[in-house]
Amino acid sequence: MAERPRFLCGVVEGFYGRPWSMEQRKLLFTWLKRWGLNCYMYAPKDELKHRLLWREPYTQHEAAQMQSLIKTAQEHGVEFIFAISAGQDIVFSSAGDRLLLQQKLRQVAALGCGAFALLFDDIDPCLCRADTDVFPSLAQAQASVANEAYRELGLPPTFLFCPTEYCSSLCSPSPAQSRYLQTLGRELLPEIGVIWTGPKVVSQELSVALVEEVEHVLQRRLLIWDNLFANDYDCRRVFLGPYTGRAPGLVPRLCGLLLNPNCELQANFIPIHTLGTWFRSELQGCARTDSAGTEASAELGDGQGLQEGYSPQEALELALLDWVAEIKQQVLEAGGRTPLQSSTGCEEEAGLHPGTAGGQEALLGPRPCDTAPSGADQHEPEPCDVTPGNRKRKATSVPEEGNGSRASTDGPRSPAEDRGRLAPGSRASCEPSSALPITAGSDRSAGAPVADETLRSLGTAVCCSRGGSNCQSAPLDSGDVRERGSSPPGSPQPGASTADVLQIPSGSRADPSPGPISQLVDGATTSPVPTALLASGTAVSPVPSVPLISEGAGSDSDAPLTVEEARMLVELFYLPYHHGPQAQHLLEDLRWLRANGPSMGVPSRSPDSCVVAQWRSRARSFGQLCAQLCCLHSRFVRSAGQALLYDLHPYLWDIRNLLLAASAFVLWLDGRLLCDPEHKGTWGSCFGWCQSITAPLFPGEDAEPWVRRGGLFGDLQALLPVGNSCDLFCHPPPLFPSRQLYLLRPLLPQDKGKLYQMFREGLDGEPSTVEVLAAHPDLLGDRVLGSFLSLSPEYTFVLEDEGGPCGYAAGALCAERFLRERDSSWLPAMQHRYPRELGVLGQGVLEEALLFFHTKPVAVPLPVLRRFPSLVQLDTAPRVQDVGASRSLAVSLLSALRANGSRGVFCQVSAADHQQLSFYSKLGFVTLPLPCPSSPGTQLLGRLL
Repeated sequence: MAERPRFLCGVVEGFYGRPWSMEQRKLLFTWLKRWGLNCYMYAPKDELKHRLLWREPYTQHEAAQMQSLIKTAQEHGVEFIFAISAGQDIVFSSAGDRLLLQQKLRQVAALGCGAFALLFDDIDPCLCRADTDVFPSLAQAQASVANEAYRELGLPPTFLFCPTEYCSSLCSPSPAQSRYLQTLGRELLPEIGVIWTGPKVVSQELSVALVEEVEHVLQRRLLIWDNLFANDYDCRRVFLGPYTGRAPGLVPRLCGLLLNPNCELQANFIPIHTLGTWFRSELQGCARTDSAGTEASAELGDGQGLQEGYSPQEALELALLDWVAEIKQQVLEAGGRTPLQSSTGCEEEAGLHPGTAGGQEALLGPRPCDTAPSGADQHEPEPCDVTPGNRKRKATSVPEEGNGSRASTDGPRSPAEDRGRLAPGSRASCEPSSALPITAGSDRSAGAPVADETLRSLGTAVCCSRGGSNCQSAPLDSGDVRERGSSPPGSPQPGASTADVLQIPSGSRADPSPGPISQLVDGATTSPVPTALLASGTAVSPVPSVPLISEGAGSDSDAPLTVEEARMLVELFYLPYHHGPQAQHLLEDLRWLRANGPSMGVPSRSPDSCVVAQWRSRARSFGQLCAQLCCLHSRFVRSAGQALLYDLHPYLWDIRNLLLAASAFVLWLDGRLLCDPEHKGTWGSCFGWCQSITAPLFPGEDAEPWVRRGGLFGDLQALLPVGNSCDLFCHPPPLFPSRQLYLLRPLLPQDKGKLYQMFREGLDGEPSTVEVLAAHPDLLGDRVLGSFLSLSPEYTFVLEDEGGPCGYAAGALCAERFLRERDSSWLPAMQHRYPRELGVLGQGVLEEALLFFHTKPVAVPLPVLRRFPSLVQLDTAPRVQDVGASRSLAVSLLSALRANGSRGVFCQVSAADHQQLSFYSKLGFVTLPLPCPSSPGTQLLGRLL
């Protein structure tokens, strides 16, 4: 009988999707060696000759690549296990199929591989007709093939078998009573190991009791195929949290544990790092309890002491320090270049080829290298000191630069050199002093004001870069006339022209002196005050808007990511069953804000005024956290290496887009909800409807994680009134990630002038055009947006970048009433302002704008108004290349309309305007098959909410 192999702990490349490249696998082997892991299983589901074309031998070129991979793994002290998945179409009774399987395995064995696995997972559990005549059960057929292959290979020390019932939830009726498992336990040769995933496919916890139950049925030790970090079942989820949920004392009951990680290699640094910490902790436990644990003790390496017991949080802190150092090293090895969106030569600079991220894969910049200090045991990183009894790290002094123990914080460091130490009960001692404050992790009661030392003002910079003194920001300037202080948003500022200030519709009586704003720090800009609130004479205390950080804010804005920023990233994409603290606070705040939003016209001294003040305080906190995370997106694009950027950017980009819309929607909520005591068609029924369609997003404890559909993105999206209808806004991330910062918010009175200026951009400089625009600068703006600003400003959102407003989304809740008022009052006023004799004939856009005012409006068919009661209009400036910003505009507007009862929206687009037609189609609008007899050149596009 072959000697039982050592405990196998490492990684299995067993996910569905694009397999890793050879260079990526070599980098993985470097990580495995560095963190004391000893095994890699080659089992990529979508590699053709692993699964679909398993009968075909490898070509000479493919065999050479496989041999090189096996040799590289062995050079790093990693056992290479070759797995093959033949279960989809193998005929177990066919001598030909058995021979082809054995030839394939012998071919790989000749390349230097000495460990193998047969996988029969995720297949049809029924035998074909030819097999039913030979084998009484599926288990006997599989065991027969596995036993024969094991003997033909010469009884290799490592030979694994993955059953079709590979977790408790797939066993019928249970593992202990499964006839399939009982048969395997009897028929499989005892030297063949069996793979198991735990109670579920993706197991939240693994207990010793469950392992012992299955071990008793199968009559052998198990190898755990751990899917905790697998993300191939959901394209919007990635998991960066620590390895957790595995009971202590598992190692003595198993023959191995292999982690099936994220599809994106760079996303697996922390999962694999913390797996190594867990493994060393388990080995130390075995060495303490087992007098025959010499081999286990040797694997720890000289001087590699570990804390007593495994702590996921402490392991995460160590991994974060190493990850930040790794990111810095990757950027330095790649020449400090990060591919960003550029106007010329971007493809050549980025060095891309088709691949994984948004249809693209970056060439791996860094080459695998062992960065452990010279003379140290490079098998594992240096451990931290431990205070006995309390499992806390001792506070240790950090050697100063130049003493040979540690590099300067500003220079490149290896992960081993960058190891930090934590004081008991604190994690701040290992972080830069300028680390971004953790708003979500702070203790605070619901709605309580946020402490100044924890949260920055919404009007000041929320900078994620190093250096406390250099963190600056230019204040957001949505209009030339915005000032600090408590001037009423509805009144013109000193020096402002009437063209630059949005006028309140006639009939409104605005309070000339709304209540002073309560700011965290002086200088916070304010959100627009709803017209209805101004008209009611209500004193309001607007919520400060989310700030926009200047592109050049801070002299060190291109500095490497800090530990605190890396922690924020991890907490956004934590684990399949748990959100990190930042993500959890985002969800709690948004859930509370949507449930307690103040209705329109609440008097400032009413019994509900305290609730409104509490709501606004919590809204400020939510807006600030959204601003920090949007800033993190920009910092990540600036500071991450090329490989990491293209692996994680799609996920962070998705969250950034949704947070833009969510923060704008929360600003809009303040006083704009229609007050309907019967809750018919408005807020109450809206969320009842949302909950009915999103019930699967909040599954029970027994559900697999793919039921959660989107992770943090899905949970945040479900809290918006449009709910899962946002799924239509699925766009691939930009090929060249942009670090552009955006602000999305409701309309400010001062926005009119700059929005109108945006419409004038791009017009030709013909003298006649310049002359007309000089005399009538608002002609284009009135044509495009004037009716919405005059009749429905409360449903207008503005997208802003460092250059000012760059997009808008405008809507009318009741399109029928809006069109009636436009035709009866607004159009006659425009006809008087812009007479036919204006002299713009032959001037293209200007002529079309003038004709719009003097042409009979298009009559919208009544069926459209009944099924799609709301009218919308969206557009962005040509400089906005990020489709995510357009999506955020649409989500915020549609959420506002849906919150007040709309069930459908439509828009009017010229049939000749292919750019606009394409724009709306990407946002989920479809052409309505209802002609407009009065205007054949106009198309109606609609979208249900």
